[in-house]
Order: sequence, then structure tokens, then C-alpha cells
Amino acid sequence: MSNKSKMRLLILFPSRLRGGAEEYSLTIASAAVRQGWDVHAAFPKTEKTVSLITDFSKSGVQYHEATVDDVEAQKQKITWQFLWFLKTLILLLKVKPNFVLINLPLADLCLGSILACALLKKPTAVRFALIFPNQAFTNKRLKLYAWARARNQQWIAITECDRQIICQSFNVPETEIVQIYNGARTNLLSSHRNALEKTVEIRRQVRQELGLAETSQILLTVADLNPRKGHGDLIPIAPYLIKEFPNIRFVWAGGGQSKNLISRLQEYGIEDKVLLLGYRSDVPRLLQAADLFIFPTHSEGFPWALLEAMIYNLPIVSSNASGIPEIVKNNVHGLLCHPGDSYGFLENILWALRHPEQMQLMAQNARSRAQEFSEEKMVKRTLAALSRLSHT
Repeated sequence: MSNKSKMRLLILFPSRLRGGAEEYSLTIASAAVRQGWDVHAAFPKTEKTVSLITDFSKSGVQYHEATVDDVEAQKQKITWQFLWFLKTLILLLKVKPNFVLINLPLADLCLGSILACALLKKPTAVRFALIFPNQAFTNKRLKLYAWARARNQQWIAITECDRQIICQSFNVPETEIVQIYNGARTNLLSSHRNALEKTVEIRRQVRQELGLAETSQILLTVADLNPRKGHGDLIPIAPYLIKEFPNIRFVWAGGGQSKNLISRLQEYGIEDKVLLLGYRSDVPRLLQAADLFIFPTHSEGFPWALLEAMIYNLPIVSSNASGIPEIVKNNVHGLLCHPGDSYGFLENILWALRHPEQMQLMAQNARSRAQEFSEEKMVKRTLAALSRLSHT
């Protein structure tokens, strides 16, 4: 198939870090390439996105260095929004995509890009990776969004909870928002004996690499070091957990600023009990090595890390923030408590450590549940949503 006859997809996102929303963009882009699409991606080039750029290129995606939007720009004058509008317009005229996918890590980003796509009436899907409840927009901004949405755009929510918030925030009927759950490869962990032996070896290797004793119990959290991810809620309860279970070690994998967290860990005298690994490309190894997955997030879209923990049969203690109860049912697939409830996490983690057999049964239920959130289903529905736009 020649480049001229190929479907051309442009994926835009403003991220300066690599996290779940960015992995989604890579997954969709790679799948579109496999289906014969000509795929381009535009996002900022930073120290934290260099590996992402490399992975896009390896997947056959053409990368364009572009500051599509910027969190700080939201605090600036309207001229900044006009700048992002112009940058996106130039990029669209250069790439000439058949479809555009704008992936929003936060709901109030990329207005200029959304308007540029609307001006050219490019078939555009706008995916909301995260939106906060009661998020308010000015009437002027709401009118701009409504105008853009009416010009061949489809907005996508990743949970039913998020769909309701989007509808309330933007005054949009639910029927106008498509809901598509995130998905992951659900065949990652085999029950074959060789695979189980490999997992045992991975557990030993990871502990050795991290400088931990083989008898250590790893309580793993995979999330950016952002206050809304709730790491700070675990710090006050860690000493109580360590007192009863001296072999536990908290392992936190995720990029972001750790200075404030380190200060608090030192304040509680547990800095040697918590390992801050930064961004890791080997999260599956960590999941196989861990004994418990702790997810104290305050707000979430659809957490990839939580889904992967389910797939890898890892027992879960999580908050019930946002759409998480749509994925994990309390006392069936794992233990849930309210966001920010340190005491609730203390009780649930203690129960989980005291009842490993019951937690393993929940983990098995969770693994079965995870089969409903496949990468194949997510990709198929997303590309279908884009294709439908060309016929409207």
C-alpha cells in the first residue's frame, strides 16, 4: 500500500513525562501501524520523553517535536492559546492527516489544538485521560468547546464515572460521549510450570537488584510521584505496618519530584524501608516480584498499573477513587477504601498481610475480571471511532 493511499493518523498530546496516558498513545499508534496506517505523533521532547520517542520510532511512527500545549500556558494570557492554535494548525497542514487523536492527560489542556482541528474540520477524537469532578469552565470557553465538538469531533471518556463528569462539566448529553475502557494484553502471565518457575526466578533477581533479602515482602506502588497519587497517605502508617511485619519493604516506581516525599520519609524514620525507583520500563518484572499492590490514588482515569497488577495475579489494596470501582469490586477482586483515608489503608493492608490465602483468591478473581479489559478491544473501538468520523 502506498503512503498516498494509507490512512494517516496524527496523535497529539502535551505530556512532558511518561505515564499511563502516554503508554495509551503508544499502544494505539503501534496498533494502527500494524493495520497499515501511516501514523505520526507530536509531543514535547524532554528528558522524560526521550524513551517514549524512541519507542514510537521503533513502532514505525514518525515523530514531530512539538509543544502542543503546556500546563503553565493555562495560567498565561489568551495570546498563548492562540500560539498553540497556530502551532497545531501548521502541523496539520504539514502532516495532512485523515484523522487526529488528541490525548488529554488533563481535561483543560490543548484547547488551541482542539480549535485548530475544528477549524479545518479534521475528523478528531478527543480522549480525556483524567477529569476532576466539579471542574469549572467559563461560558466563553464552553462555547468554544461546543463549536469544536460540532465540527466532526468525537469525545471519549475512559470510564462511566468520567463520562458523567465530562457531561456535567461541559453541558453535554451522555449520548454524545463515547466510553472506551483502557485495555492491556491479558495473556501476559501463563500458568504453565515453566512460567511459574520463571516467576520464582524473577522474584529472586528483583530482590537481589534492589538490595533486598529474599524473605522481604514487597508492597509495590506504580504511579507518578504526584501528590494526587496518594503516596503521602502511606507514610504515616508505614511504621505501624513495619512493626508487625518487619520484612515488608515499600517499592514505589514512577517518575516525578521526590524531594518532599524523601523529607517526610526521613521525618518518620523509614527512608530505608521505602525504595523510590523512578520511572521503570520493567514494571511487569516488578509486578511478578511483588507480594501486594498498593494503589492510594486520590483521582484517576482508568489506571493501567492497577489493570496490569490484576493480570499478573497480584493481590490489590486500592482506593475507590473515580472509576476504580467499575474495575475492582471490594472484597471480590481486592480491598478498597476511600481516597486519603490512611487509617482505612492501614486496616486493609494489615488484613491483606494477615490473610494471604484469601487475598490470593481475590487476586485470581481479579485476573479473571481483567480479561474483560483487553488491549485488542480498546484498540478496535478506538480506531473504529476514528473511522466513523470520516463518514459524518
